[in-house]
Amino acid sequence: MALVALPAQSAIIKDGSFYDYVAGLKNQAFKKDSGDYVTPTVTQRSDFSLLAKSLYDHNWSIAETQANNLGYDLIQFNNTTTQDVYWGVAEQLIGGKQAKGWGSYFVNAASTSNVTIEVTHPSNDTNTHRLGARVFERSEANAFAIAGAHRSANGYQTANPTSLEFSIFQEVHQIFNGGYGDSTAWQLHGFGSSTGKKFPDGTDAVLSDGAGNVTNELATLDRFLEDIDDSKFGSSYVYNLLDKDDPLNIQVNGMDQSGHDPFYHLRAFNNPQGQFSRDAGGSFVHIEASYNIRGSRTKRDTYFANAIVGAIKETSTGTAGYIDTVNEIPEPSSALLFLASLFILPLRKKITKQS
Repeated sequence: MALVALPAQSAIIKDGSFYDYVAGLKNQAFKKDSGDYVTPTVTQRSDFSLLAKSLYDHNWSIAETQANNLGYDLIQFNNTTTQDVYWGVAEQLIGGKQAKGWGSYFVNAASTSNVTIEVTHPSNDTNTHRLGARVFERSEANAFAIAGAHRSANGYQTANPTSLEFSIFQEVHQIFNGGYGDSTAWQLHGFGSSTGKKFPDGTDAVLSDGAGNVTNELATLDRFLEDIDDSKFGSSYVYNLLDKDDPLNIQVNGMDQSGHDPFYHLRAFNNPQGQFSRDAGGSFVHIEASYNIRGSRTKRDTYFANAIVGAIKETSTGTAGYIDTVNEIPEPSSALLFLASLFILPLRKKITKQS
């Protein structure tokens, strides 16, 4: 265990499995059409942004006061599974229930990966909360974020972090992402059987950066996924805007994919977290997993999670801190290194994906 700052005097200490704790957070999330989600005011969003910055900067005592003012508790979570210590905030419960539905957010003070694991639809996308908790534990990511309400808690899309321009989740994403997008968000989603029927047989993952690019993170994750035994995983695809004959498109999508459908609806182009990350000069990883993967604990928590963890560890560059300035010159982008790697990595034809 490693703590880098003095603990807050009255932080709530929890010991146990973070995996199980996150399952409890998911169960607290407001249900569809419950009418319980509280739309945050401008002031509340601003205050929560300050709280997120204190949390991410490991200023636990300041974070505790800010959290209490917002109806949240500061939590020191001692994960008995990994022996790591996480610090985070979760809603104070009233009568055993949350009051706002704004989500819960944690940081790993001893992180080795400049990554945030995001679960935006725990009530919609079955078991993404479990996948997210497992990936967070194993990747030693900087941060973990999970939404606190069904995306349609007060009616259609009224509490959806991936469609709302303004939300508590978005405020936290912006802080956890770093001043120059130096921490990459890996956001976990799921598609159902009705959506999957439109895809090539055996599609188990659709990846995107939200802008149609094939980034280093996406190409690396695709490679890790394709290395999974065929009995545990089908195929992954990377939504992109490259020509179908482009070598990079062939590498991640196979030889005969014409156009960029049927994955159009999973491209995440309007995702505000992705838009912020790219505008800040960083990367964004949007992962859609089939129910075939999410519904199996072995496939989900072992094979699929380990592939994501492997890609995170290969592409992350170390712990990132929040940069609270607009005048500092950012570090050179890793894009040039990625382009150079394309001449090294062998191009693979995914024969199973040919139509």
